Amino acid sequence: MRKALREVIRADLPAAHFGLGIVIVASVIVGLLVGPVAGALVAGAFAALFLVALVVMFIRGIRGPDAVRRAYLFTFGWANWV
Repeated sequence: MRKALREVIRADLPAAHFGLGIVIVASVIVGLLVGPVAGALVAGAFAALFLVALVVMFIRGIRGPDAVRRAYLFTFGWANWV
């Protein structure tokens, strides 16, 4: 059951790259429409989420590029469902 669930919610790098692109575009649009501080807050929120995910990976014992990849997929992999 858990393996099937992991397959359903699994993200891949192209989807995560797309998610990062969406965040960048959204940050720019919010920055233009509302103000630069608001755009920076959007980008900063995702940066903070990435750092928290990276810390969790280190706590779990995952190191190096694999930790960065997993944190990146966690932070931006939601674009699979956009």
